[in-house]
Amino acid sequence: MTQMQSTRKTSRTICFSSLCQLLLLGVVTAFPGVARTQEESVRSSRYAEENNQIRRDKFDLIVPKIMRDRGVDMWIHVMREPIADSFGAEDLGSTSGVFIFTDRGGDRIERAIIGRRWQTSVYEVKRSDYVDPIPALGAYDIIGDPVLVIEPLSSPMTEYDYRFNGLREFVEARDPERIAVNYREHLAPFATFAKTDDGISHVDYRLLTRELGETYAKRLVSSEYLIMDFNVSPVPSEVDLLRKMRADDLETVNKVFASIEPGVTKTRDVGVTVIRRMQTERLGWDDTVVQGGDILAAPSQGRFAYVLRDGESEPPADIKKLWAEHLMIDKILTETVRPGLTPREIMKSYKQKLADVGIIVMDPLLTIPQTNLFESLCFLKPTLGVYQFDFGWEACWDSGSHVYPGGFDPENTQVVFDMHGVGKGARETRFDHGLGPRMGSYGPDWTRDIPLASNHHFVLEYFSYMPSSTDEGEYLIFWNHEQVIATENGVERLSPQQQELLLIR
Repeated sequence: MTQMQSTRKTSRTICFSSLCQLLLLGVVTAFPGVARTQEESVRSSRYAEENNQIRRDKFDLIVPKIMRDRGVDMWIHVMREPIADSFGAEDLGSTSGVFIFTDRGGDRIERAIIGRRWQTSVYEVKRSDYVDPIPALGAYDIIGDPVLVIEPLSSPMTEYDYRFNGLREFVEARDPERIAVNYREHLAPFATFAKTDDGISHVDYRLLTRELGETYAKRLVSSEYLIMDFNVSPVPSEVDLLRKMRADDLETVNKVFASIEPGVTKTRDVGVTVIRRMQTERLGWDDTVVQGGDILAAPSQGRFAYVLRDGESEPPADIKKLWAEHLMIDKILTETVRPGLTPREIMKSYKQKLADVGIIVMDPLLTIPQTNLFESLCFLKPTLGVYQFDFGWEACWDSGSHVYPGGFDPENTQVVFDMHGVGKGARETRFDHGLGPRMGSYGPDWTRDIPLASNHHFVLEYFSYMPSSTDEGEYLIFWNHEQVIATENGVERLSPQQQELLLIR
């Protein structure tokens, strides 16, 4: 046996393809890089037809309700291509323009697009059969002509002269009492968010208020609650697509699990999360090859497998106990989470129910060292999920063992929760977001006082730490991140719940 093999055998560590901790902390959520052009955003989606229907349904069913619940008469969403805005680019359908929803009475909210919505270059229009994609969405009542991107005009006028030109007349004709605009005011992200969609620029705000005039400028409020409500309120067509996407995901998951060859397959090549034993004091992981004794996970799809060791025909007793506790935790959450309740109410309930069966809820995560977090992210492929990372090679290094923080209970299983929302809407992919209700110990305090909407789409995310009966100071860890729906009957799954661990030989 080589020295390296001996070290691996002695440490008996957990190996997370540490997607898990990053998702727990929410830093890979709703902030993709640069917004795509409007043509790409509405044409390139794998589920373009379904997404268009979802957009129309949300405009019909969700927008009237949330505007009236929040006392908003007009909702203005300003977009400019240099400012990445995934909500505008995909849910609304463009990366530029002034999008206006006005409550003029009745069941339908008027939807208009005015202002500076950029088309494509004049040269592309001449050379192609370009068609403005916005009318094809079938979602807007008033659509202003897009602006061609051309060389500088022979004119003293600038972009600032044109940006909100005509908006005052539009607003005055409707005379709204309360106007929501896309900037943040109260719903701040938690402290470790590096990127936040804060909305329009200071320049845009000044140009907007100047165009509206003093009377209407005084009626502006943040639209942050409207955007939150829109994101966390799925419509039936959205839930239908989520089920279809889960079926597509599981088809991929099954193929990947079937391809695993213990001792040969590398986690970086197939995108699985690998769970192994952990010790409270030292971690010496330098291997990403799937081995006997591993639990393989596709956590967002709720699928898990155990890799049998030589001579095993079934998982050992402690793995069976770990799986049984996972099913127990899931059962308690399924019975506890309901629309209409706040996270604070739900957390109080599940904490007591878990304590009654000997499982202790704790606040801090028993941290996975940053070395492994970044090393695994550098090689992770989005084979089994919708997440993709680009942290750069400078984030990859190996600095040896680390000491774990205190807080481990050698007698009882402990569990840490972070059940946050997952958006979909008309976007091409699902996205974790921190703007909405959050059940667990992570995130700002305000997230615990937002009631869950009907069909709230979220993740049953938790880490459980179970003391091992085979070695003092060693414990088994389990991570779940299954995407589910909260209904009046409890948690509803997008695919049948896995009852038995899959076995890989």
